Parts: sequence; structure tokens; C-alpha cells
Amino acid sequence: METVIEKQLCTGCHACFNACPVRAIRMEEDEEGFLYPLIDPQLCVDCGKCQAVCPVWHRPECNEKEDTYACAAVERELRLSGSSGAVFTLLAEETLREGGLVCGAAYNGPGKVRHILIDDVSKLSQIRGTKYVQSEIGDVYQHIKAALGKGRRVLFSGTGCQVAGLKSYLGEDPPELTTVDLICHGVPSPAVWRDYLLELGEDSPVAEVGFRARGTTGKKDSFRYRLQNGKELLREQKEDLYVKGFLQNLYLRSSCFSCAFKGTKRCSDLTIGDFWSAKEFHPELEDGLGVSAVLIHSEKGASALRKIQPRLKWEQASPAEAACWNECLVRSVDQTDKRAEFYSRWRKENLMQVLQDLTAAEPGQAQEKSSIAKRALRKLKKLFS
Repeated sequence: METVIEKQLCTGCHACFNACPVRAIRMEEDEEGFLYPLIDPQLCVDCGKCQAVCPVWHRPECNEKEDTYACAAVERELRLSGSSGAVFTLLAEETLREGGLVCGAAYNGPGKVRHILIDDVSKLSQIRGTKYVQSEIGDVYQHIKAALGKGRRVLFSGTGCQVAGLKSYLGEDPPELTTVDLICHGVPSPAVWRDYLLELGEDSPVAEVGFRARGTTGKKDSFRYRLQNGKELLREQKEDLYVKGFLQNLYLRSSCFSCAFKGTKRCSDLTIGDFWSAKEFHPELEDGLGVSAVLIHSEKGASALRKIQPRLKWEQASPAEAACWNECLVRSVDQTDKRAEFYSRWRKENLMQVLQDLTAAEPGQAQEKSSIAKRALRKLKKLFS
């Protein structure tokens, strides 16, 4: 089997998989639990389409617009049911109202997250909210292309590399397509996620997961696990071992440590994410229910935001403000030495114990984080200077 691109650079965006005219490419899970494209030389006709659509080899052109806003849905219930300020929910509702399709990541069975297309607002809950695992694209790019060919509007939401993969696969920027990428920390291993759920549901399998579920006050993000026996586990993010391992970069994809799709100029129409610094810069919007950072990169993105503006509370902001506590907007996360140790122990030992060992706070660590926090704004000013 041959590869399309060097493994450490491959994002797993599935553009090559979708583009291959003879189905010579299959996506296979590696020893770290990520999907990579492999070419069957017996089927390959050497057409070169796989490399031609690879967004790492040939990056889509970035849009020039850079307007930034702090936004939050006026409707409290929308923010309680989604992530941040519920901007994506409003964009999706508007697209569906106009007869379009919306594509996003859905929790698709035990331990699986996959991109799907929906055509009705009743299905929106499937793709709403943060998913802390890399989503499998599958052949959804092909379905999007077919829908666009019929003149239907499509709103696509994904990571920066997935939006770039779609744009590269299409080879154009159709007026009916609006793309939204996320401020992405990095994508964790789907296999690690599956193993975590298996250990978590030792007494009874995990039937449903609520990522970043909110309590009745909406004040704290939590993971909600519902087991088949009816039992429910509710954990704050800072207490969940899987989230702690994710935030400490123990099982992110290799390409995430040198992501080619960071920055304030992107090929997407809109970038959305948590506006963690709203309390410092836009306190009138911060009520504990979440505020979204929205970066507009194109006129299509501006038009999409204007349509939902009556349902938003918003203020103009700057990219530096948005990145102040969410530095992943402009730079990749750092690789940790503990990643190698994690993968040397994973599958051989109890996963919960491995995570507990590797995520335990070291002496002086809390003080160090506090010091880092105090330097964050100065650091970001240098990034944008």
C-alpha cells in the first residue's frame, strides 16, 4: 500500500478518498487510532487526483476579510443547548429555513463521530455542540457536491483542515456553499475515545454522550454520560480524565502540532469558537452562558451573519481579543513528551489509570499556569504585532 502524503502531515480530511475515481484509496486506522489514506497500487490508475486535491500539498486560497465580533444568541435556551454563544445554531436554522442543507459532526453510535448532512431543523440537535474527537468525513464531500450541483444551499461546519479538504475537493467556491471552521485545539484519537467509553461503561455500556452539557444555571460545562441501565454520569470538564488528557495533548493527531490552517486569514467564510476573554473585553455580553468569537473572512460570511443579526447580541472586537485566552486561533499547540509515554502504555494498561498518572498536577504546576495566564495578553500582542 502507498500513501498520498507523509504521515505526520496528513490531517485525515478525506479529500483524496472522495476524489479517487476508481476507489483505490481506503482510510485505515493506524496504531494511534487515527484514519489515514492508503492507496492500493493494483487499483490505482496514476491519475494524480489524490495529490491534486490534498489541501496540504495545495492549500486553498485564503479570503482577505478579517472582521471580528463577540456574539451571543438572544434566546437563552439556544445557548443552554449548544456551545459558546450558539452562533452556529442560528446559522444552521437560517440555512434550513431557506431550504438548504447543513453538514456537521454528529455522535453516530457508541464511540463514533461522523459528519452528516441534515435537511430539517428537528435533526439539528445531532450536529450541534462540541465533539471532543476527530470526526470521520466519509463520503460526505461527494454528497455536498451533488447537492450544490442541484442548486441547493449548503452550510458546512468542521475543523480548518476539513473545510480546506472540502474546498480542495470541489476545486471552486460555489456561491451556494458557506463554510464555517472552528477555533480548533487539535483532534483527539477516535480509538482512545472508544476505549475510554468502554472503561467508563464497565457496568453498563454508554448509550449517549452530551459534550459540554450545561446544568440548569448554564454556568458550568460538563460531560454527561448516560448508560444503558439508565444511570447518568455528570462530570465537570476539569474533572473528566478524557478531557484532561485532550487538553494536555496526550493523544492529538500528529499534524495538529504543526497545523497549516491557523491564523486570522482562512479559506473559510466564517470562523467561530469560544470567546474566552469576553469577560475582560466585552463584559456586557458575558452572563456565564457563553459568548462566541466570530471572524468573517468573506462577503458570503458577512451576509450569513447579517441574516441572523436580529437574533444576536453582538459587539465589534479584534482578532487579538478573541485569541487572548484562545490562542489556538493563531498557533498550534505544543507537543508534549508525555504523548510518547501515553502511546507506549495505551492498550497495555488500564486507560483510566494511565490518564490519571499522566494528567496529575505536578508540584508548582498551578502556580506556573497562573503565571502563564498573566503573560498571555503580552504574548498575544507580540503575535499580532
